[in-house]
Amino acid sequence: MTQSRKVVLSQRYLQLGFVLAMCLLLFTALAPILSADWVEEADVRYLRTTEQMEQLQLMLSGLKDAETGTRGFLITGRQEYLQPYYQGNEQAQGLLNRLRRTLHNDPDTLRSLELISRQIDTLHQYQGRVIEQRRMSGGDKVYTDDISSGKLGMDRLRFSVADLNSQLNARKAVLYNEYQNRRQLVNLVVVLVAVLDAVLFGLLLWQIFLGIRERAKTVEELQEVSERMQLGAASLEERNRHMALLSKMSSALQVCQDGDEFFEVAGKYAHQMFGRHAGALYAYYPSRDLLERMTSWGQLSSDTILFEPNQCWAIRRGQPHEVKDLHLDPVCQHLGVRRPEAYLCLPLMAGGEPVGILYLEASHAKGPEAFPPALLQVANTLTEQVALAVTNMNLRENLRRQSIVDALTGLYNRRFLDETLGRELVRANRQDTPLSLVMLDVDQFKRFNDNHGHEAGDQVLRHIAQLLQKSLRGSDLACRFGGEELTLIMPETDLEAACVKCEALREQIAQLTVRVGGAVLPAVTISMGLAVYPRDGEHADTLIQHADTALYRAKHNGRNRVEVAG
Repeated sequence: MTQSRKVVLSQRYLQLGFVLAMCLLLFTALAPILSADWVEEADVRYLRTTEQMEQLQLMLSGLKDAETGTRGFLITGRQEYLQPYYQGNEQAQGLLNRLRRTLHNDPDTLRSLELISRQIDTLHQYQGRVIEQRRMSGGDKVYTDDISSGKLGMDRLRFSVADLNSQLNARKAVLYNEYQNRRQLVNLVVVLVAVLDAVLFGLLLWQIFLGIRERAKTVEELQEVSERMQLGAASLEERNRHMALLSKMSSALQVCQDGDEFFEVAGKYAHQMFGRHAGALYAYYPSRDLLERMTSWGQLSSDTILFEPNQCWAIRRGQPHEVKDLHLDPVCQHLGVRRPEAYLCLPLMAGGEPVGILYLEASHAKGPEAFPPALLQVANTLTEQVALAVTNMNLRENLRRQSIVDALTGLYNRRFLDETLGRELVRANRQDTPLSLVMLDVDQFKRFNDNHGHEAGDQVLRHIAQLLQKSLRGSDLACRFGGEELTLIMPETDLEAACVKCEALREQIAQLTVRVGGAVLPAVTISMGLAVYPRDGEHADTLIQHADTALYRAKHNGRNRVEVAG
């Protein structure tokens, strides 16, 4: 074989090697992106199972409230105890229907859910029967047997719910393992291909060095090949670093507890990935009429903190907007007076809707080098992960808010009151400060409802709740205790200050104007019972009892007044 033929064959082998190496390099770059949906599918099913478990617990909580209301009505015969009975059953039925829809493809869990449904029906029949009997008896009988039957039915229901929760928890563990296995598989494939690519690069280098010894005339060509390989290795290393940072960021964002922590974490990882490019993350206000800068990094030219959505081309078009020349490309209005030489806006899209933008400013490079393809690829992946994490965080926050806020008044519910009052009493004891607790009730509210309708009564409760939210301090707390009865917690407020505040609220509510259907409703008054820690008790139950006693004394003494415990 002639020397020229050997050279030709050697060159062809080198060319094939480079093509294969570039294919492997391209696969290493695209594999995480192409497999993102596959990995995300397992994560979505895992989150859906978590949501089902939360809904199951909310359903059980509603049934507990209904059972507690039934027991209270059987013992006392007071109609206000039926309010949590109706609300709890309605909430439980709605959550049961939602669980049926989400579990219809799983026969095992659906059978357990249908068992729970039958037990709920049995419990509803029992509750309806004993409530009607209690109403008919007029309070001449003690319903201890019926109460015991209700507790027994509730215990069976708790056992069935615990069994279904165990099934969902087992499935959740399986889905979590599946999600982790998929992630690890993708990472393993990427690493193996990267190692194979590196080995191939090493073999190519070895062949090149052999060619150098054999062909002194091709030294310059071999040097050029070596430089290309080094650039490829550096690009591979940088890409692997970015993929590792994106993976760490995704894991960290999933466990952030609030928006401030979320964007602080996202900003730190973005700074590591776009070190030479200053930038910022903007997110929508809850009203979705403004975007606010949540975090930033580097020396930004633009000093914009807030701007309207229509001032950004990326938001308006729903796709990235890159400006390489301020004189040739459309410029976003949110840049203000101080502008960079080139910039990039990428929308954070979730469910087809923008939830914010990623804003990047170019370094000293201009033109095509301002935002190279590798950087654009990383930026697109980051926006997808941040948008998904924002959506998950908002979903968790909405579920949490639904569990602690009363739907009618917008005030916190009884469950949140029980949790918060205990913490506030511990804080008051530690800091040696007073705490005032007020029980507030609308006078003659049943008669008002009978005369003007329940819609008018609901409207009155909403207006009173809005007045309380505007009048109280940021540290104060207003809750709906049940029916038309509200509760106020005022930390660091002594008896004298609490009396002044209660009198002011009483006068404001008496002057409240409420309209329904264009007609002005008659004014309503309230009665209030006030108890102060530690004067009237050091425990939550004791304070509530004393405040409730004072409230009934206010009712007995003519209503529209404030009575102090003791």
